[in-house]
Amino acid sequence: MSIETLKNIFTEIRNCSTWSLQLLKISTSKTTGTKYASRQIQLEPASEMTALIEEISKKYLSSGKGSLDSYSDVSDYDGTASRTTIYRLGKDNPLIASEYKSFLAAVANPDVEADSFSFTSACVIKGILTIGDDNIPVKLVSMQSPVTTLKQKYRLLHASGKFSQITGPILTLRSSVDVVMVGDRIYFLTLAGENLFNMSRAYKAVCHDVITEVESAGIISNIDSFRSIAESGHNPRKFISFDRERLNALKNTNTRKAMAKRFLIPLDDENRFNAGADGAADKIVKLLCNKGMVDPFHNTAVEVSGAKQWQ
Repeated sequence: MSIETLKNIFTEIRNCSTWSLQLLKISTSKTTGTKYASRQIQLEPASEMTALIEEISKKYLSSGKGSLDSYSDVSDYDGTASRTTIYRLGKDNPLIASEYKSFLAAVANPDVEADSFSFTSACVIKGILTIGDDNIPVKLVSMQSPVTTLKQKYRLLHASGKFSQITGPILTLRSSVDVVMVGDRIYFLTLAGENLFNMSRAYKAVCHDVITEVESAGIISNIDSFRSIAESGHNPRKFISFDRERLNALKNTNTRKAMAKRFLIPLDDENRFNAGADGAADKIVKLLCNKGMVDPFHNTAVEVSGAKQWQ
């Protein structure tokens, strides 16, 4: 799906009159994973829901900051963090498959009696768009908490200028959307969408498995130093774009020596990457995860945020 197709979705949402609004509660634990619960709510008068959809449509179809025009492309999710890229995932992507299934189950069976203000994780707007001969389910998710507690805020009581303090939580709905779901495709307009599916858990698991594979390849000495650096900071998410072909190529000693020279990675006496040297582990991560490339004009090593096939 292109940006133009997403623009069509944000245009068509104005023509849907069957929107439902839910508040979402997300809980995570190491033992039970990610769980979802939703609470169906209604806005009064009903025209408020129409106004909210109009505001969302206008925001993303305008030419202002945060509109769809501020993005450069739609790409498969690869762990990079470009603010101008909309990241796309399918429902069966192993990074989100289990959580996505649980999310769908929760929003398909929302609670209608629980305390609405206990659902503070996200807001979900559901509808079905008719495009041509197809009825397409669409979900718009805002990951900003829909529940706000105001402090030192007052409402006007009387024209004479008397005010009273606003106490307790209030519902705050925003026109910003972090995740758009069109059929079984999921689009991250912002990386806050990662939090919907607890993706840090997923890419940390990927990172752990890849490091084990790299260790077995025997191309690195001081593997404990490599593991410590690779599993810290922003490095785990880089392993989403791990390139196994690069790892296999680096098993060849001559190739490894050539890459070590080009990307300034020190070798030990057995011509293995020395991960214990200062900065070496980070460089190895970048090389394995498509963050190290060669400038075509100067034939020098450069670091890139991501890479895809030249077209």
